[in-house]
Amino acid sequence: MRITAGGLRGRRIRHAKKNGVVRPTTARVREALFNIIGSVSGGCVLDCFAGSGIMALEALSRGAARAVSIEQQYAAIRGMEAVRREWGLEERWELHRGGVAHLLASLGDRRFTLLYADPPYRSGWEERLPRLLIDHRIRADHVVIEAASDSTIAWPTEVTVLSSRRYGESCLHFLQLQEES
Repeated sequence: MRITAGGLRGRRIRHAKKNGVVRPTTARVREALFNIIGSVSGGCVLDCFAGSGIMALEALSRGAARAVSIEQQYAAIRGMEAVRREWGLEERWELHRGGVAHLLASLGDRRFTLLYADPPYRSGWEERLPRLLIDHRIRADHVVIEAASDSTIAWPTEVTVLSSRRYGESCLHFLQLQEES
């Protein structure tokens, strides 16, 4: 996989594709996402279910000041750690190994420019994640959840779907979360 734009454009990353651990977001979907949301320059990005870390790397390449990645699979974290060291991103890319529900609690009260999640398809996370974000007071200018293009998602009542865009087997859902007072 290659970074598609920005300061790291053209660099290749390895990814853990052992036993189906990682399903990387395609270059087409990554480019479309950043074209839709616009600049992340100077911002902070949260990448849930990070896999290879490609979305965090794309954001850093496009000018994000910081990226935070959450991933449960040990092999995937090891791959991201190697890239972080090789590319000198230790100060800008924060990696957390563990379950998303648990780690979101530790990130409570933070604000992000982009919150991107690509959970395992048909796992139910698409419906559970927005409620967790609201409960932990995690805010983002852009909330995007990738899901299988053929899924029907019963979004919680606190979610407004701004738009959904299909790209082959993937669908990007651009959400607005109701903030609790």
